[in-house]
Amino acid sequence: MEIHVDKPVSMADSKLEIFVSGLPPKGRLKLQATMSVPWAKSVEFGSEAEFTADENGTVDLSKQAPASGDYQEASSMGLITSMRFVSGTLSEFAENISADGSIIIDLRAECGPATAEVQIKRLLSSPDVKTERITEPFVGAFYYSENPGNKTVLLLGGSGGKLCVNLPMASLLASHGFNVLTIAYFSEPGLPKELVNIPLEYFDAVFDWLAANPYTKGKDLYLHCTSKGGELGLLLASQRPVIKKVAAFAPHAYCFQGVSFTKHASSWTRKNRELPYIRLQFRTLYADMLGCFIRNKPFGYTHTHVMGLKRAHNKDEARIRVEGAKADFLLFSGKQCNMWNAYDGCVAIMGALDQVGYTYGFEHIAYEDAGEPFYVPYIIPESIRLSVKIAPRLSLAMGGTLQGNTEAVIDSWERMLEFFEPDI
Repeated sequence: MEIHVDKPVSMADSKLEIFVSGLPPKGRLKLQATMSVPWAKSVEFGSEAEFTADENGTVDLSKQAPASGDYQEASSMGLITSMRFVSGTLSEFAENISADGSIIIDLRAECGPATAEVQIKRLLSSPDVKTERITEPFVGAFYYSENPGNKTVLLLGGSGGKLCVNLPMASLLASHGFNVLTIAYFSEPGLPKELVNIPLEYFDAVFDWLAANPYTKGKDLYLHCTSKGGELGLLLASQRPVIKKVAAFAPHAYCFQGVSFTKHASSWTRKNRELPYIRLQFRTLYADMLGCFIRNKPFGYTHTHVMGLKRAHNKDEARIRVEGAKADFLLFSGKQCNMWNAYDGCVAIMGALDQVGYTYGFEHIAYEDAGEPFYVPYIIPESIRLSVKIAPRLSLAMGGTLQGNTEAVIDSWERMLEFFEPDI
């Protein structure tokens, strides 16, 4: 018996082909996978599935669905995308995410007394990608190579805030032939603690840096932005003609209240004045949270945002003027998003662009069974992101199904790379 992996050493976002040969015809095969990440030694993920070999004594994961196990459909990456915690916690996993080192996956096959094992190494960065950390005049990390044809991407994360969350995404995007700058705009030393009243002047320094850096100066700029960072990305694109392409994952059409549980304030300011925003009602939020606690059901923020929009009398003032951009837009949303009604927001954005006869490209990709899963495929198992415990009897659900979210994160990553069209 032998386990075959087409790429034992590969980039962490690449798809693998896995099959097992040398089995008895119709023999029963048990496959187990464990995964460790370099930045969280106490964390281990695992999955397993059982298969029936074909008449030739082979199990091909891309063609055969498991008879039982942690996933159901035929998938060459099913063991990886269905992983769950074996040890450690989500907070330990997310504390100091890094793009250094490699993800290690161990596969073990059992068929009766026979066993086989193979180790897979998943690279978070290609060898030619270099890194520069930046602390002044903004907080960020720059991933680049010395290929003069590389295009430039500014990567904006969402309401999580921590720069470390963006690093694997930035390094892997750079490995596809881009120079990638990712920045933090709150929740880092020297920056605001909350996503509230963030001065847009802060980003002036980012664009000045890109214009002066020898690897990015004189080049068109692309934006990769997610969730609350999508709100920011659309704002910046509407104001800066240097931005030529925007891939926005679960964005919204409006500026909303900042992320705070204690005060009503805009997310953004310009010249010390708050940008108009959709106010969210704390009583709606807490009533929804209490109801979920009582019913022991997962909680989400979408209802609060829907009600905020329904009650708002300043929707036109708070709407992001995307039609002022000079960029192509590619928007992604999940119809079951439980963080905010991103699908409705994307529909509104498309409508605004269509209404004015927007002369640049714009497209919206919506996933029926997805919530807000958007990240790099195959790094964070979607099973651990479906529901996150935030208190006893209260979990935060991002929406969607395991299969729907898995398909969305893979498809959106591939479409984004095609949209940006790197020169390599």
